[in-house]
Order: sequence, then structure tokens, then C-alpha cells
Amino acid sequence: MEPIFDNFALKLKILKFSFIIPVYNRPEELKELLDSFVNQDIDDTSFYEIIIVDDGSHEDLRPVIEQYSDRLPIHYLRKKNTGPGDSRNRAMEIAHGEYFIILDSDVLLPARYLSRLRRAEQKGMLTDMGGGADAAHPEFSDFQKAVDSVMTSYLTTGGIRGKKTNISRYVPRSFNMIVHRKVFEETGGFSNMHPGEDPEWVYRAWNKGFKSVFYPELFVYHKRRINLKKFFDQMKKFGMSRVILLDRFPQYGGAMYYFPLIYSAGLILALLLALAGRPFLLILYAVYWLMILIEFLLRTKSPKISLLALFLYQIQMGAYAYGFLNAFIKIRMRGKKPEDAFPQLFFKLKN
Repeated sequence: MEPIFDNFALKLKILKFSFIIPVYNRPEELKELLDSFVNQDIDDTSFYEIIIVDDGSHEDLRPVIEQYSDRLPIHYLRKKNTGPGDSRNRAMEIAHGEYFIILDSDVLLPARYLSRLRRAEQKGMLTDMGGGADAAHPEFSDFQKAVDSVMTSYLTTGGIRGKKTNISRYVPRSFNMIVHRKVFEETGGFSNMHPGEDPEWVYRAWNKGFKSVFYPELFVYHKRRINLKKFFDQMKKFGMSRVILLDRFPQYGGAMYYFPLIYSAGLILALLLALAGRPFLLILYAVYWLMILIEFLLRTKSPKISLLALFLYQIQMGAYAYGFLNAFIKIRMRGKKPEDAFPQLFFKLKN
């Protein structure tokens, strides 16, 4: 891995923050993220750096990077495709910050993100690991807003993360993750697993005594540039990776991770009972759907987006349950190693 573009000579400078951004293609997406850095409410760039790691993209990202060479403290590196986890680790190895701020390339920073981040650090609010939630920007598409509603709703699986009730045991996600340098140095960072590499790292950090918390003000806008098929595939992989995590870290399991499987099995049973003239269970589901729909309406103020989100919630539950059950049978019941059962969930690291 060699630096291709490095406009700022920071080799000996100690900084407060290093922003870590792995990128695979999507130059326009990267441009929008960098624009959000430029449009922050503070002009001071002396306390942070931005490390962009090109994970073997087929598209040339250098023209985008060079547009910001005189405005942002960017380091740009290119390497072979070994996945986002390894890309983040490579960046953290050369970073100069006390804290690493890990972002996905499909996020946008609110205009006050940097000022809030610096204020949180100055007040001693930052701890070993942490992160903020994600939200939908007003200019996002209806599909993106619907996906956001499903992923962040109090009444769906989104209620598991990103809420103040979980502030003392929050599992930060790699689209918006804040990590102290010492955590990386003592744990080695991300594994080659994907998805699921972010909770896997958090669990290993917990085992070493590190703490993680939720920072309500430090949210990002998350585009989630996916279509229906990609959404299904992503949720299926989430289900698969959860079984692997439960197998490796049973102490951090819980009934909530079985909820999609129970929900989907119960829905099938409810439909069969309704066909047999016993609709009571299906009525209970309908009441639950109505509650979710009301929350979606209150959040989005759009019947169209709310109905789409309710439909996507069924896709989420079904896809996750399918992946979870598939992995449970192969790993828990048949005793296969995760890497052998699901090689597509593990990147092969290259020298």
C-alpha cells in the first residue's frame, strides 16, 4: 500500500482526530462526503486529518481528491481489495490522531458535526469507544427515507441501537464510530469479517475492559444507497453474521437477536391459522403493524414513505430470519466453521 496523494505533511504532528474513510468506487459519493467537510460551521482544519483508503477501486478517485487538496487535510492511499475492515486498520496504523473517527463513504456530516465533536472532546465526554446514530437527510429519496425508518425505528430492530436507553452499553457501527487510539493498539482493530466486523471489534474491546457509549449529538446522514435486492441481501448477511457473533461471543447474546426469526415464523403460523378460520394471531400482527405505521407517519409525515417502510420491514425480517436460520443450521447444528460455511462473509487478506 503506497500513498498516492498526501498534500499535508503531518508525519510528526499529533492531532486530536483522524477521520478514517474506506472507499470502493463511488467517486461522486466521496465528493458529497468531502463537501460536507468543507461546509462545516468551523473553518479550523488544524485539529484533524482525513485518511481515505481506496480499497482497490476500479474507478479513479484521484480527481475527486485533488479538488480538495487546498481545503482539507487529506491523505489518500490505495491498496488491493481486502475489505473495509482491513482498509480501516491500515489507515489507523498510519494515523496521527488521538481519536479515530470511522465513517462510511455513503454518509454526510451535519454542518455542526466537527464543532460538536471538538466540544465533546474538550469537555471530556469521549471515552474508549462510541458513536452516534444515523438519520435521513431531507433531500434523500423516498426509498432511502423508508429504509432509514426501518433501520432506526423504536418499534423495529432499530430500537436495539442508537437510543439513549442503551447509552451505557452502546454498540457503535462503522458508518459513524469514534475509537481511542489505545483501543486499536490493544485489540488490533477490525477482523476480516464483513458484515459484522464492527460489533465483533466492540465485543473484543469489551472483553479487555474498554467501555462504549452513545453520543446523541454526533449523528450523521446515512444515504444507504441500495435497492430492494441489495436490501434483502444485506439483511440476509446481517442474519448470518449475527449467528457467528453469538457463537463467538455468547455472553453478549440475547433474545432480541432471535426476534426476526420468531417474528417470521409467527407470521407464517398466523397466516396458516387465518386460512383455517382462526385469525386471532394475525390480528395481533395487524395491531403491531398499525403501531409501527403510526410511528413511521409521525417520523416521516408521509403516508407513501410510511407504507413503503412497513413493506420493507417485512423484507428485513424475512431476509434476516432466512440468513439467521441458514447460519444456525450450518454452524450450530452441523458444527461447520464460519469461514467454511460462509466464505463470502470473510475477506482474504493480502500482503
